[in-house]
Amino acid sequence: MALHPDSKKLRVVHHDPKRDHLIRIFLLVFIALLGGFAYWYGGSHAARNLEQVRQQNVSLQSKASVLEEENKEFRQRLGILETASKIDREAVNHVRLLVKQLEEEKEQLHKELTFFKSILAPEDMSTGVRVAGFSLLKEEEPGHYRLRLVISQVARSNPFLKGTLSVLLIGEKDGNEQTIPLQELIASDQMIPRLGFRYFQALPSDKEYLDFTVPEGFQPEEVKVMVQITSGIRQTFEEIYQWDKELLADVRQEQDSG
Repeated sequence: MALHPDSKKLRVVHHDPKRDHLIRIFLLVFIALLGGFAYWYGGSHAARNLEQVRQQNVSLQSKASVLEEENKEFRQRLGILETASKIDREAVNHVRLLVKQLEEEKEQLHKELTFFKSILAPEDMSTGVRVAGFSLLKEEEPGHYRLRLVISQVARSNPFLKGTLSVLLIGEKDGNEQTIPLQELIASDQMIPRLGFRYFQALPSDKEYLDFTVPEGFQPEEVKVMVQITSGIRQTFEEIYQWDKELLADVRQEQDSG
């Protein structure tokens, strides 16, 4: 017998061992069935999820393959466009360079045409031998200069002339007047040639300049050009050019051409 907690009365509880044993068996079977069902349901659900994941993976791989092909095609198109753009830029730059070269050649031809007109058809139309061109340039290195001369003939018959040419630098050194032949100052691989021409003769003949160095302490003031024609006709003359004036004229000419 057992004492009920809410009453002081005694109550008789019958104990059936068989019933308790059946209940325990039923609970064990129920738990086992519940566990089996849970295992089966979980496995089935996991299998379905795994299949879905596999299908999604296949789909994603297919899409990734398509995107990779499209990306490859876009990269190829981009490469073609970049190459075409580069070619276009190079073509434009080439055309610009070509136009610049043509403009420079045109300017040079215009200068040469003006030069030849001044020799063959001078404005004063006086006949005889003359200095048709004189150019004196100062280089960046102190004491270094460049000079170019053109001797021409204006005549009806234009006989072939021969003669000599002398160029002298007249200046001052240590307070004393001094004259130096240009031949002594020019580079060793250059020289002042004898004259021999029908229309004109340039000095030097290759459209370049005579390079020369002024001695230290010598201050040039004038350049004297002396021409003596001994064959064809006979003529002797000289021209004197102011040193500073010719250098200033060269600076102005460079500014105008720039």
